[in-house]
Amino acid sequence: MEKRLKQSLGIDVSKLGLSLSLGFLTDKLGKEFISHPDVPNDLSGYKEVLKWLKTSVDGTVDLVVVMEATGVYHQGIAHYLYSHGHAVSVMQSGRVKRYAQSLDQRSKTDALDSRMLSMLGLERSLRPWRPPSEELWELKALSRERSSLLKDKVMETNRQGAIDSGVHGNTKALKRHRDRLKLLNRQIAMVEEEMKEIVSKNEVLGRKIGFMMSIPGISFISAATVVGETLGFESITSAKQLTSYAGYDVVLRESGSFKGKTRISKKGNSHIRAVMHMPSMTCVRCNPTLKKFYNRLKPKKAKPLVALIAVQRKLLILMYTLWKSEKFYDAAYETKKQQKRKALAAQDNNLINQLVS
Repeated sequence: MEKRLKQSLGIDVSKLGLSLSLGFLTDKLGKEFISHPDVPNDLSGYKEVLKWLKTSVDGTVDLVVVMEATGVYHQGIAHYLYSHGHAVSVMQSGRVKRYAQSLDQRSKTDALDSRMLSMLGLERSLRPWRPPSEELWELKALSRERSSLLKDKVMETNRQGAIDSGVHGNTKALKRHRDRLKLLNRQIAMVEEEMKEIVSKNEVLGRKIGFMMSIPGISFISAATVVGETLGFESITSAKQLTSYAGYDVVLRESGSFKGKTRISKKGNSHIRAVMHMPSMTCVRCNPTLKKFYNRLKPKKAKPLVALIAVQRKLLILMYTLWKSEKFYDAAYETKKQQKRKALAAQDNNLINQLVS
C-alpha cells in the first residue's frame, strides 16, 4: 500500500451547502480523492463533516482544510473546524481563480471546485488561518454599514436636488427626502461613534490605529475602515499582497504589436479603495512626503487622477508598515534613508580607493 504524505480537505462553500472532497498525496506523488454528499451550511452540516473526517482521515498524516473566502458564508464552517483542532486555510478568491485556470479545467461545478481546493492544499504550502478577534469583526461590519449608508445618502441628496430643480416642485415629497437625509446623517454618526467605542475598549487596537493616524491626512474613520476590512491585516504578509488585496496592483497587457496601458486591476476590496480617496486628497496638500511624491509624478501622467491613485497605493502601504512595525510616522524617514545610503556608498568608495592604492 502506498504511503500517504499529505492530506487535504477541500470545501466549496455556498450560502446553503458545502461540497466536500478529501485528497491524499502518496509517496509516488499520485493523488487520490474521496468525496462526500453535499451537506447543509449550518450546524448540522458541520457536525456531519466532523463525523466523516473522524472515519476517513489518516491519523498519521496532518490534515489541512482549504476553502475560499466567500463573504460571510465560509465563516461558520471555518470557525467550527478550527475550534475542533483542525488546521484551516482560507484562500482569497483571486489566488484560487488563478490556480483553477492553471488546471485547464473547463467545467465548473461545486464538486469540481471542492476537488480543486483539495488539490491546492496537496500541492502548495498554505498559510494557516486564525480567527480574528470579535472587535475586528464588529469593526468590519460597522465599516460596511457606514459605506452602505453613505451610498444611500448620496442617492437621497441627488433625488432632493432633482426635486429642487424641477419646474413643478412637490413640497411634501421634498420634506420626506429631507427627513430621510437627516435620518441617514444620524445613523452615520451613530455608526462612527460605535466604531470609536470599540477601538477605545481595546488598548492594543487603539494604540496601533494611533500609529496609522500619525500620518498627516489619515483620520480615525480611514484607519479604522482599513483595519476592519483587512481584519487587522491578519492574512497580509507583504506590501505586494496588500496592494493586490485592495485592487491597487498594476497590470499591463501587451501582445505582439499591441501595447496596452498600465492600470490598476481593481480586482480587490473596493471598500478600501473608496475610503482611501479623501485621505489621498488631503495628503497631497499637507503630507510632506506624499506631497513631493505627487508633485513629482503628476507631470508624467496623462491625468492627475493616475498620480492620485499612486498616492493612495503608497499611503496604504505606509499605513500597513506603521501597523506592523508599531512606529509613529516620521516625515524625515526618506531623507534619513537616502543620507544613510550615500554614507555607505562613500565608505565603500573610500575602501576601494585604499585597496587600489
